[in-house]
Amino acid sequence: MFALMRKKAPSPRERGEGGTSLASTGDDSTARDAAMSRRRDLSTLALAAALALPSCGPRAPLVARADKSADAALTEVEADPIERMERMVELAITRARESAVALEYTAADAPTGARRVASGVVVGTEGEVLSVRIDPPSAAAPIVAKVASGRRLPARWLAADPETGLTLLRIEPGTARPATPSTRGERVGAPVLVIGNPFGLAHSVSRGFVAGLGRRLELGPRQLGGLIQIDAALHPGDSGAPLADLHGGWIGVVRSGLSAPDHDDDHDLGFAITASDALWVAGQLRDRGRVDRAFLGVTMDQAALGGSDPGAVLGRVLADSPAERAGLKAGDRVVAIDGTPILTPFDLTDRLDRTPADAMVRLDLVAADASASRVTRLALRTSRRPPMEPSRPARQREKSRPDDARARRELAETVDRLERRVRELEAEKTGAAQARRP
Repeated sequence: MFALMRKKAPSPRERGEGGTSLASTGDDSTARDAAMSRRRDLSTLALAAALALPSCGPRAPLVARADKSADAALTEVEADPIERMERMVELAITRARESAVALEYTAADAPTGARRVASGVVVGTEGEVLSVRIDPPSAAAPIVAKVASGRRLPARWLAADPETGLTLLRIEPGTARPATPSTRGERVGAPVLVIGNPFGLAHSVSRGFVAGLGRRLELGPRQLGGLIQIDAALHPGDSGAPLADLHGGWIGVVRSGLSAPDHDDDHDLGFAITASDALWVAGQLRDRGRVDRAFLGVTMDQAALGGSDPGAVLGRVLADSPAERAGLKAGDRVVAIDGTPILTPFDLTDRLDRTPADAMVRLDLVAADASASRVTRLALRTSRRPPMEPSRPARQREKSRPDDARARRELAETVDRLERRVRELEAEKTGAAQARRP
C-alpha cells in the first residue's frame, strides 16, 4: 500500500526533455534551500541588531583606531552582516557625538543660583551651535558647553528666534566637528539616534524612530509646521539635541516633547525641527541677528478648509500690504508659490515661513471670479513680517509701574495706624487691670 502511494519522479524522457532537469537531484535542492534559510536568518539577525541598539556610546575598539578614518574603518569591517551592522552603528554614534554639545545655563525664570541643562549641535566651522530656548546669560552666570572630548568651555549667546525657539551660540572654533546633514533625508519608520544631555548626563545616546513628518504644533507664539515626529525617550536636558540617522547624518534638532514648554515631563513622543529649516534659521541669526520672514498681508478663509479644490483660499487682504498692491482679493485661491504646489493653507504658511523678507515670489492663483481651470501667475515682493516679542517666562517678575510707590506708601501708613491702635488697646487693658487691684 505504501509502495502504491509513493509517486515515481518522471524521467527526462517522460518530461519530453532532452537534457537534465534544473533541479537535477534532491541533494542539490536541499543544499540550496539550506543556504537560502541561512541567508534569511542572517538578515533577520542583522535587522534585530539594528533595532536593539544599546543606549550608550561607541565601544572602545573603535575609539582606539585613531589612525584610520571612519570611512576607511567602515570598509574594512568583517564580512559577517551582524558585525557589519554593529560597526556601522558605532561609527554613526561616533560621528553624531562629535557634533553634539552639552549645555549648562541659568534660565531667566529660575530661582537664584539654579542652573539648567540642555543640548546643542554644532552647525558651522566658526563654532556656531544651535540649541533651543536658551536665555541670554549674565556676567555672573555664563553658558558652559561640554564637547565630546570632555572639555568644558564658555559659550557666547548670539541671537534667538522667538517663533521656532532656536538659539544661536558660539564656542571656540575647532573644538567640535560641524554636523553633516543626512543625504537620505527624513523617512517615516526610519531608526534615529538622539545625542542628548538628560539630567546633565552629557552625550548620552538613545534610539527611536521617525513616527511622522510635516507635523504642526502650538510650540510657541505661532504654529510651527514641518516638524518631524519622533518616538524616542526624551528627558529634561534633551531639548536642542541633534537627531541623526544610522549613518551619522544630521536629521534635525529636538524641539520639545509633547508637554508644554514650561514643563519638564518625560515623554516618548517628541518633535524635531528639520536640519534644513534649522540651518536656514541659523544663517539668518548669524547674518542679521534675527529672522526676517516673508509677509504677504493675507488671512486664510477658514470656511474653505477641507474643500475639494486644492490650494489656499484667501479670506482677507490687509490694506497697504504686498498682496493688496499686487491686486490679490478675498476668495482668490493660491495653488503654487515659486513652482511648489500649495494643497492647503498650511502649505502656504510653511512656505512663507521659509522665505526671507523682501524677496520676489511667483504666485499661481485662481481668481475668485474665474473658472477653476484658469490659473493666473503674478510676481510680487514680500515685506517683513511684523516683529514678535518672545513669550515672557511664567515666573518672570513684572517691572514696577509708576503707581507702585504710592501703593506701598499707603499700605505702610495703614499698617502704622493699625499698630498704633493695637498699642493703645494694650495700654487701656493694662490701666484697667491696675485700677481693679485692691
